[in-house]
Amino acid sequence: MVVGFGAFCFYDAYIRYPQQNLDDAKKELPAELQDTASINDRVTEATVKTLKKGISLEEISKEIGPPAWRGEFGEHNDRAVWFGRGGSLVVLFDRMGVIRTIDWKVGKYGETDLWLQLAMGLVLAPLALIMLFRLIAMCTRGAEFSDQGLKPSGKELIPFDSMTGWDTESYKDRGQITLKYDSASGNSEYVLDDYKLAAFKTIVNEISQRKGFDNPIKEEASPTEVS
Repeated sequence: MVVGFGAFCFYDAYIRYPQQNLDDAKKELPAELQDTASINDRVTEATVKTLKKGISLEEISKEIGPPAWRGEFGEHNDRAVWFGRGGSLVVLFDRMGVIRTIDWKVGKYGETDLWLQLAMGLVLAPLALIMLFRLIAMCTRGAEFSDQGLKPSGKELIPFDSMTGWDTESYKDRGQITLKYDSASGNSEYVLDDYKLAAFKTIVNEISQRKGFDNPIKEEASPTEVS
């Protein structure tokens, strides 16, 4: 769910919202030009604020690219339109090409909406990775039980002879029982988690019986294959 929602946030920010803004804005264009209208990533509200009246259409075109459309507008002025991701830039210029008015029309989804979606995606992306790694770890965390002892995934075999006892302090609150054992590095521990080991009770019962430890769960469980 987190991965999906994060991806959808990026999709909204980069594709769906800008495309809806473009679809709405290009309705003002002549029908024959609507299919060719496209978004100019250089057209932003911040860029528009740097433009001043009195400059020429040629100067604006050098800075942000040619307009998506230009045409007559009234008796004395012409109009030019650029489409950005979060809105449209509309300017009126006289017959000499001098800009008279500059107008930024915010789209249905403004740049704030786009940034918000992007921010949520950036927050959810690392969260999704963390959850994915934890899921993989949980799926691969197991133990193989045999006549030689307990072999946790990715760890050395814990022989029965090296097992020294249980630590059950966390069992009631967390469902965890710690197996204490002697290893080459000294006293070691391995945590058996009731929520992560399908044969948790079988393992605890079998070790308690073989080693003569006090059984912390005092339940019988039929032998099963542990993986």
